[in-house]
Amino acid sequence: MQKATKSDLAIKVVKEVNNIPKGKVITSGDISIIIRGNKNSSQAVGQAIHSEAGISNDFPWWCVIFTSMKPKEGAEKHLEDENVCIENGKVTKKYLLTFGQCPIQI
Repeated sequence: MQKATKSDLAIKVVKEVNNIPKGKVITSGDISIIIRGNKNSSQAVGQAIHSEAGISNDFPWWCVIFTSMKPKEGAEKHLEDENVCIENGKVTKKYLLTFGQCPIQI
């Protein structure tokens, strides 16, 4: 049986997430914009992140948050370890990377 390979989108998502600086977060919608030019692939971005998180213990999945600024379930401890402030269940906006601030552009 042949091993499944990652899709082009998944490879780009992993590369983007691995380049998020410590102490910063980005939304899955912004990753979709970087890779595809629109937010239409946000759900696919989330699926790629979930898949990679199951494979690699070093993958910083917690750095990708919802557009509502809420971290994904289980991310709070990781974010606090990176000194990211969470108030009322949401990440403070000063930690958010916006589309133009991303370390790499694919």
